[in-house]
Amino acid sequence: GNYLTFADLFQAARMDNSDNFCDHIRAFNFHKEVTMALSGHLQELSQRHRALERQIEEEMARPGSDDLEIRRMKQEKLKIKDEITRLESETRH
Repeated sequence: GNYLTFADLFQAARMDNSDNFCDHIRAFNFHKEVTMALSGHLQELSQRHRALERQIEEEMARPGSDDLEIRRMKQEKLKIKDEITRLESETRH
């Protein structure tokens, strides 16, 4: 991917010929924290997506299932999938 590694930042700091090494380290740590937070959010969204899939299947298998509830859950599942796709595409750029 387009992720910076510590080695990349270390090389950039050396080539910078300045005393900004600490700034580079802070930028690396910030990037790492944001990436970890985003990863956690994506995992949470994926879990919600799977849970909705199970709920939809259970509701559809139930006699006298509620079509409006199934539709609502499918719409929510699609919103979550769109959010996952959007976040994953943003992290690749």
